[in-house]
Amino acid sequence: MFSIELLNAIWLFLVIFMLHDFEEIISVENWSRKTEHLVENTSNCLKILIWKFWNINSHSFAKRDVVIFLVGSTIVFLKVEFIDSGWAATLFLVFLCFVLLHNLVHIIQTLILKSYTPGLYTAIGIVTPYTIYLFYRLI
Repeated sequence: MFSIELLNAIWLFLVIFMLHDFEEIISVENWSRKTEHLVENTSNCLKILIWKFWNINSHSFAKRDVVIFLVGSTIVFLKVEFIDSGWAATLFLVFLCFVLLHNLVHIIQTLILKSYTPGLYTAIGIVTPYTIYLFYRLI
């Protein structure tokens, strides 16, 4: 069976997560235009809130993602630099839990809107399986 060296697997997580962010950045503007009809005549506050969150231009959304990338990169760097440290392990595992929760939110938003939401495909197809793989490797 093929196995990635643990340090490489941890660093690769940044690439995997950025693929997810790229899907969001690329699709967010077009998605908000195409789905505005879902919230025009609804009194469902949750649908409106979800749509408003995603109703943003790609440039503004990318600025949000830079902050997420910097935080994630810092956590990954600390985990790799202090690979045997308990606090770094805890910090990284909490970060992975946050990512799984983030992916769950994508699924819930899609179910509420009954429509694709930006980032759904990579959240389900790449990020969640890789995050679970990292949990398996770390625990």
